Amino acid sequence: MEVLVTGGDTELGRTVAEGFRDAGHKVVIAGARRDDLEVAAKELDVDAIVCDCTDPASLGEARGLFPHHLDTVVNVPAPRWDAVDPRTYTPPDLAAAWRNALDATLLSAVLTVQVVGDHLRSGGSIVSVIPENPRDGGADAAIKAALSNWTAGQATHFGARGITVNAVASGRSAQPGYDGLASTPAPVAAEIARLALFLCTPAARHITGQTLHVSQGALANFG
Repeated sequence: MEVLVTGGDTELGRTVAEGFRDAGHKVVIAGARRDDLEVAAKELDVDAIVCDCTDPASLGEARGLFPHHLDTVVNVPAPRWDAVDPRTYTPPDLAAAWRNALDATLLSAVLTVQVVGDHLRSGGSIVSVIPENPRDGGADAAIKAALSNWTAGQATHFGARGITVNAVASGRSAQPGYDGLASTPAPVAAEIARLALFLCTPAARHITGQTLHVSQGALANFG
C-alpha cells in the first residue's frame, strides 16, 4: 500500500508515518519545514516532499512529485501558531489563532485532497487527524465540527469510487497537560496512528464519514 502522510515535519506526523511503515507500507511524508522533514525522512527511511499543504501554489508546484497512485492519504495538521492564554489575546491575536486553526487542520486537508484525490486508487482511504480535544466555543472546536462535516460530505463523494473518508480525533482523556501538536503524549500519538492504520484495512471498509475518538474509554465531548 502506498501512503501519503502530511504534517511529516511534526512529531505526530512522524509517529503516524512510522506506524504505516512498520506495517509494511510504502510511505511518503510531506511538510513545509524542510529541516524537520528531512530529519524525519532519514530516520524513518521514507521519501519526503517539501510542500506547504495550506498554500495552493505550493501544492500546485509539488503536485508532480506526489506518487501517481496512492492507496491512503493521512492529513496531519502542522500548526505554526504558538498558542498562549486566550484571555490575553488582542483582536489581531484572536484573528491569527482562528486563521491558524482553520489553515492547519481544515484547509490543509481540503487542499491536499483536492490536489491528490485523483491519485487515489479505488478502494483507498482518506484519514484526517484532529490532534487536540478542544474546549467548547474556541477556534479548535469550531474547526473540528467543520472538519467532521466535511469528512461526512467527502465520504459521499468518494464513496462512488469505493474510497472511505474518516477523521481521527483526540478525546477527552488526552486533554490534561496537552499543550499542542509538538507535545502530543507518545501513547496518544501512537493510538492515533493505530486507529488511522486500522481505518485503511479491509476490516474497516464499512466505516466511512465518521469522526472516531482516541479517548482511552472516556466519552468524547464533541464540541
